Formats: sequence, C-alpha cells, structure tokens
Amino acid sequence: MGRAIDLFVTYRFIKLLVTPFEKTDAFKLGIIDEDGKRILEPGTNKPTTLRTTAEYSAYTVLHKLVFNIKKIFNKVPGLRTKLGTYAAALFLLKDTFKESVDDPDIFEKEFMKYLKEEGYEIDDAISEEVIGFGEVLPKGEYTLANDILSQEEEELTAKRGDKVAAYDDEAPIDTILGVDIFPVIHLKTQEKIYVGLEDLNQ
Repeated sequence: MGRAIDLFVTYRFIKLLVTPFEKTDAFKLGIIDEDGKRILEPGTNKPTTLRTTAEYSAYTVLHKLVFNIKKIFNKVPGLRTKLGTYAAALFLLKDTFKESVDDPDIFEKEFMKYLKEEGYEIDDAISEEVIGFGEVLPKGEYTLANDILSQEEEELTAKRGDKVAAYDDEAPIDTILGVDIFPVIHLKTQEKIYVGLEDLNQ
C-alpha cells in the first residue's frame, strides 16, 4: 500500500511539474492565471475563494507548493544559483507529505531525475560567497538572495532583499540536493521559513 501511495504522489508531483500552468485544472477553473499566480477577487488583494469540490481538488497543498517551485524555475537563468531555493522548496514538500509516503526522499529523487531528463546539470561547487561552511548558520541578521517559498502563503511573501534572522546558531535540519537546510525567521511576517546558505547574504 505504501509503495502505491509513493508512486501516486510521485506521479502527481512530476505531472504538475511538467504541465504548463494554462493546461492545469486550476487555470481552467479560474484559480490561477497563465503565470501560476492566484486570481484575486475583483477590487481586493484576496485570492478567489475555493467553493466547489473540483476547485479544492485542483488547488491542494501539493499544487500550491509545486506551482511555486515552477514560478521560481521560470525565473532561473542558471540552475546553481537557485539550487538552495529548490532544496528549501523540496524540503517543504517532504515535510508536508512525510506522513503520506514511505520514502520521504521521493521528491528529491524525482526532481533530480526530472532535471537530468531535461538536460540540466548541477554544479556541486560551493560558491565562495556562501556564509559559513554548511555546518552551522551563525546567529545574526541576513538578507535573502532569492525569493523563498512558504508552506502557508499563497504567493511568495519572502522576497529577495527581505531581512531574515537566526536568533541562535542554527544547525541544518535536513540536507536536500546536497544543500543543508536551515530555519530562519522572516522579519516582515515573523514567519519561519527554510533556506539554504546560498539563499542568504550578510
């Protein structure tokens, strides 16, 4: 049974990753636009309310996270500069679905397979500008070098240039795509977000 669930979730993940926004049910139902952004209620900053079973099925937590990964992917001129951001996004997927799958690394494996099939090469070299050495994120305040996904928000609220803080020296809570993942607090929203060291500037 667990293997069947793994295969189903993997299939859904990859299918969403490779399907253009305008061909998704979420687009057809008016939940997102052709760029994957939520449609807003007229005259407001609030996303349209999901009302029907079909709408809820077309925009689940999995859809939201994968759509946000795709939005980041569409901005990428070079893969290595966003690798930490992808790793943090995949960590959110892993954390969200850890109770639903037998293999918690399934998203990382499938994402790597997808990149290879699409002809992307990942350079394992570490940037000289990366803070620390991957063993710990020193206590302090940092600036985001990339947009970062949130598990709770509809859109990317943690933007490049925003301030974040580590209130203590932080050890990595996971390693995804060879990138250590650290929790930090987004100062504007006071929300915990997850980053790789290459997502931060001092």
